[in-house]
Amino acid sequence: MDDSQQLTPQQLDLLRELGNIGAGNATSALSMMLQDRKLEMVVPEVAILSLPETTTLIGGPEAIVAGIYIAVSGDVDGHMAFLIPEGSAKELVGSMLGEESAKFDEMGCSVLEEVGNIVITSYLNAISEMTGLMIMPSVPGLAIDMAGAIWSSILAGAEILDDFITVIKTDFASEGKQIAGHIMLIPGKAGFGKFFKILLGTDRG
Repeated sequence: MDDSQQLTPQQLDLLRELGNIGAGNATSALSMMLQDRKLEMVVPEVAILSLPETTTLIGGPEAIVAGIYIAVSGDVDGHMAFLIPEGSAKELVGSMLGEESAKFDEMGCSVLEEVGNIVITSYLNAISEMTGLMIMPSVPGLAIDMAGAIWSSILAGAEILDDFITVIKTDFASEGKQIAGHIMLIPGKAGFGKFFKILLGTDRG
């Protein structure tokens, strides 16, 4: 974003708070779906990265991941992604279907899309309640591929033209069996300016 490299400490704190509230709701929603599986949320990270660095943030360009992604419209625009390492995605599908051996067949992909949709929607609802902004998600898309390929597609869809991008990223993991994931929020061309105006009390519209 144009001003992504000039974020003040106060703005960084506000973005972390957005991440905390959104990811907290998302983690609670996923924990309910998994019933007896406890999830632990890692403190959100606000990262200002070059485009090549963003793939490192999600495990490296050649790591196989399941990516559920949506476009955001309404009072703010942008994109969100829920990226799950291949092993965790299989564990998640198996837990949801009650099967020990999970496959990315039609049913498995449907489960991943539904889980991703609930996690992302929970995140966006929390931000909407905090800011009063109307935030509308698109129908989720799903891809299972190398992280670099999925991330490049997401950034292309988001029309990222700058050399650097500001991302809110949250990780979570479960106790016992490994279920990890990355929730990432990418602002549109206006950046996070609308959030800052509202949270700093300079814009209530």
